Amino acid sequence: MDCTGCQGAGQSHHPLVDSNIIMAASKLATSEEILDEIGEDFLTCPVCLEQYKNPKILPCYHTFCQQCLEKLVEKTGSLNCPTCQKSVQLPEDRVSGLDNNFFMNSMLEVLKKRTEESADQSESKCEFCEETEASVFCVDCEQYYCRVCCEKFHKKLKQAAMHEVLTVEKSEKGKRRRASVKLIQNCKIHPKHEINFYCDSCRIPICVECTVIDHRIPDHSHRYLQEVADECNKELSVLVEKLKVKAREVDHSRAEVKDACKKVTEQCLVNKQKVGKQKDALIDKIEKEERKLIEKLDTNCSLQVKGLESDIGNLELKYENLISTCSYTEALMHHGNPAQLVSKSPNVLVKLQELVSTDTKPSLKQEVVEFFPSDDITTDGILGLLRSDVCISQCAVDNKCLLKGGSINAQTTTKDRSGKPVIPRQAVEVTLTKPDGSKTNLDVTDKRDSTHTVAANIDMDGKYQVAMTIGNQEVPGSPFEIPVIKGLVKTLGKLGNNIGEFNTPYSLTINKKGDLVVTDFNNLRIQIIDLDGNWKKTFEFKQFGKAFHPLDIAISADDRYFMTDFHNKQVVVSDEDGKVITTFGQNELKYPRGISISPLDGAVYVSDWDGQGGDKTDKDAHCISKYTQGGQYIKSFGKFGEENGEFKGSWMMVHDKRGLLFVADCDNDRIQVFNADDQFLYKFGIPGKKDGQLFGPSGLCLDSDSFVYVSDCSNRIQKFDSRGRFISRLDRKEDGLNKSTGLVITDSVPRKMIVADKKSHCIKVFEV
Repeated sequence: MDCTGCQGAGQSHHPLVDSNIIMAASKLATSEEILDEIGEDFLTCPVCLEQYKNPKILPCYHTFCQQCLEKLVEKTGSLNCPTCQKSVQLPEDRVSGLDNNFFMNSMLEVLKKRTEESADQSESKCEFCEETEASVFCVDCEQYYCRVCCEKFHKKLKQAAMHEVLTVEKSEKGKRRRASVKLIQNCKIHPKHEINFYCDSCRIPICVECTVIDHRIPDHSHRYLQEVADECNKELSVLVEKLKVKAREVDHSRAEVKDACKKVTEQCLVNKQKVGKQKDALIDKIEKEERKLIEKLDTNCSLQVKGLESDIGNLELKYENLISTCSYTEALMHHGNPAQLVSKSPNVLVKLQELVSTDTKPSLKQEVVEFFPSDDITTDGILGLLRSDVCISQCAVDNKCLLKGGSINAQTTTKDRSGKPVIPRQAVEVTLTKPDGSKTNLDVTDKRDSTHTVAANIDMDGKYQVAMTIGNQEVPGSPFEIPVIKGLVKTLGKLGNNIGEFNTPYSLTINKKGDLVVTDFNNLRIQIIDLDGNWKKTFEFKQFGKAFHPLDIAISADDRYFMTDFHNKQVVVSDEDGKVITTFGQNELKYPRGISISPLDGAVYVSDWDGQGGDKTDKDAHCISKYTQGGQYIKSFGKFGEENGEFKGSWMMVHDKRGLLFVADCDNDRIQVFNADDQFLYKFGIPGKKDGQLFGPSGLCLDSDSFVYVSDCSNRIQKFDSRGRFISRLDRKEDGLNKSTGLVITDSVPRKMIVADKKSHCIKVFEV
């Protein structure tokens, strides 16, 4: 209930709430002791920095002048504690309704009284002569005397012989020490009465008048305030001890923070030292590279100078031979007799003719070495590269091959006259001649290690020619021819519900007889045809609660057919004649899609995905469930998400011969690979519609060499190696693929890639 004696109408009370009042009312304290302990600064408002005026205490136990708080409220419209910034809920009468800090008020009164007493002391006169300022005080007479009157008159009185006489200063200090100030609270309703009782019924302190007027027995239960204060003291003491423990913890934490600050500073110094070491290491590396480049330049210069010096020696021999022959011939002509001239001339003529045909021009075809400063230190050396003239006769195409599916790679190594690989100064150019005679200049990738590579996509059947030149000279072996695969060779079936016709074929596989087993989704059946499209057999299952809608199929080693039934949320197992053996997965599967059987332990893996996308997707249906071939549930792994091992559309799956599981993670535009223990290994795929990128991958298969074939929503089939390096694209735009999901590849050569093209309602066969 509310009590009119409460300091705030309508507020509930507890002894702890008004503990400052209860404790103050129960404790006698000497003003001198209190002020000496806390100091006068304790009575200063933190806002105005002046002595408190009508101090108000906030719920956070911080005290401020009422006027200071009112100014803050007037300025901001609300009240936050200026010290700790905690928000304060103001009562109806705003700041004036906040609790008074009675302890502060009492101490202000003590300070005021001390000030007045000091003033009185400074003005006291001798009470005997009433003229001279008092210097002593008789405790027994309780009178002030000047020193003269005390000696001449007071001490000579027989009855005053045993009186205690003190200096005025000591007497005032003693009086203050003896003066006890009661820190009490008077009743607001009965101001003349002190609060000495506590009403347990109303939970508020009251005065004696309250006990007979507003809090009468037996409706109310009373106790002495001191008793309640003792209980409160006991309870508060426990909490204070806990606070002291907290304070020690904070002090310890503060020390830890200081230690952390020290460590941060030390770590900064360590890192600065590392920076310096790295700088020194780079300088050392640059200096080493400088020495290496200079050494190469010096070596090349020395070799070329030696060659030129050898040429100079040969030319000097030729010169001496020519000069000596000329001198001899002229001497014979001018100083020899006719007989000598005639007899010697035949040999001289032969010699002269030989020398006249002598090659006198120097061979200055030296290999120029030039330094090219680096534009990118991540691809070139830190300083740069040395590029040299190459000897075309030493160069050859090291590797030329057709990557099946329409991509050409060619590589050449450039060398100098001694056969040493060098980075060329001359331009390396490649021209591709297509089967129709058209030519295309291909981009050449300079690998900056004496090798160059080119790549080109093949867009038509026939033979291609690749010509490579260095400095406008053809490389030996160039041009070379490359044969091209055929690509799409046949289409099987069409839209319909007759045998050999299809309505949304989702997937397919090859049975032990070499026939195609196709999931004919909207025809509610499985069809078996040969590679020429001839119908062999049909499976239909009409015994289930809903129509049988097969999405994917896998065949076990003992020739059992495992089919995902989308609408019945199950896996159907039949023999090779279509007789149902068992079904399973109804308790775990929500939207079963792809299925694959591990070659290691025969475990059956089923992908789960509702396929709605966006906010509508069932996030619990993005996982892989694992079963025994008997249908016993083993576990599930994966969940909705983009992290490693998570899925946003787990679609077709396939195991390789090592037991690795490859999963088409459709909406994440990637392929994820898991080991035989179902742990994430790695992923590949760059989102996009360009060749080499993935856009909504759905179909997936592997060949015996572990190359990965992927169909995606951009209507294409791409080939990757097992680590995800793009090899080639297998189809052409004119092949007209339309949302193909099922893929299977034969082991025979040439290999055949067979595609379930669901939106075209047919099966397409490619030679790859």
